[in-house]
Amino acid sequence: MNVVLLLLIAVPFIGGLLVLFPGRFLRVLRWIFSLLTVLATGLLLALNFTSASNKGFRLWHILGSAESPQFFTSPITLVIAAAFVFLCLIIMLFSFGFFRKSEEADTEYYSLMLFMLGSAMGLLFTNDLVFIYIFWEIAAVAAWRLIGFGRTQEKISIAARTLLINFFGSAFMLVGFLLLASEFGSLNLGDMVGKPMPVLAGIFILCGVFAKSAVIPLYIWVPSAYAVSPTPVVALLAGMLENFGLIAFMKIFVETFALSGAWQLSILWIALASSIVTGGVALVVNDYRRILGYSTVSQLAFVLAGFAISPQLGMIGAILFIIAHGLGKATLLMGYGIVEREMGGRGIRHKGRLVANFPILFVGVIIATLSVIGLPPLLGFFAKLDVIFGILSSGRILIGAGFILASILTLLYMLRLFSSVFLIGKKPEPQMSQSVFLSILVLVISLSLFGASFAIKPLLAYIGAGG
Repeated sequence: MNVVLLLLIAVPFIGGLLVLFPGRFLRVLRWIFSLLTVLATGLLLALNFTSASNKGFRLWHILGSAESPQFFTSPITLVIAAAFVFLCLIIMLFSFGFFRKSEEADTEYYSLMLFMLGSAMGLLFTNDLVFIYIFWEIAAVAAWRLIGFGRTQEKISIAARTLLINFFGSAFMLVGFLLLASEFGSLNLGDMVGKPMPVLAGIFILCGVFAKSAVIPLYIWVPSAYAVSPTPVVALLAGMLENFGLIAFMKIFVETFALSGAWQLSILWIALASSIVTGGVALVVNDYRRILGYSTVSQLAFVLAGFAISPQLGMIGAILFIIAHGLGKATLLMGYGIVEREMGGRGIRHKGRLVANFPILFVGVIIATLSVIGLPPLLGFFAKLDVIFGILSSGRILIGAGFILASILTLLYMLRLFSSVFLIGKKPEPQMSQSVFLSILVLVISLSLFGASFAIKPLLAYIGAGG
């Protein structure tokens, strides 16, 4: 048994339970437990990176081959996991400085964040449909509680709607899993590799994928959830949770089943519609949270398209996009969240000319903005370029042109948001100043987009796509 891998998945859940014990009055102790848990997870992940062997393990035999592991690592999942652990660490530190003492009375906040991290590790490294569903549902419950953090009537209502939409999707996905088990006599994806996807099972599973990763028409929970959730929670949703559906899609539709041309084409058109429609909405709304919410839906469609097209270029672009978008969008949500906390209000028309008041934040936000737009030499450029080139090289010229249009929409709404907050408008009060600690965290995560872009060659070599 790969004990290190088992601990990598288990430690966030164990830490999440331990965080509950210090009680409501030992705030610093909760911080220490939470931080040590994330660091321990990072250490275990590093040990998996450096391990000479890649042995998986089984917890129990349910249905199918007794030899196929239920959990194992791959270069792709390890790279994505590294991005998630780094992102969770930054968001955890950001939470320590962001919440005022009166706002942090709920002891379950850090526990739920760790459960989310554990669910991400479990989903990435499992190859078993039962465990995919278990980690999927744990993440859904954690998101429900985190979105409703603060427990006002509006937040509770929106959190409940989010849970219902995701429950609807996961119920359909469960039916799809049962159909696969009935068809192939197994719950392990390793026993289904290379076989054609049964149409009905595929449709049911896609309902769950679309609900979790906010694909049209099941994206409607995202803008509302972004509007009411605390800033660190929104960053966690954009950087981690909303990728769960895409990771499941990669595992099931790309790495396991042989997708026919009809499947690919249908998913590509859905992804294109999702990207253009929500990108257009982001161009006209004035609430920065909703702009970034619709932007997230639009950008995640690029990942779906990259996975759907499946050739090496599109696949690599999708993996890079998960990392680039997660880091970039989390940076923007935390950066603009600092502005919201200092100035009040989410409307971009009431902000402006903040570059002098928030110089460190300005640098971090502009780097993340350019990465989300897809400008070189940032990681977002390579990710978007690979996805679009992958689509064009497959001969889908019209769809490729549509994603170029979606990229233009991204350029327009991101520049509109950035200029409205930092460059134009009414001059703010001179005594207004940035939180240095929080702004440095935003800058650090944005600089990782630079660092990752310079590590493209060794990264691609590690996951087997580079020269």
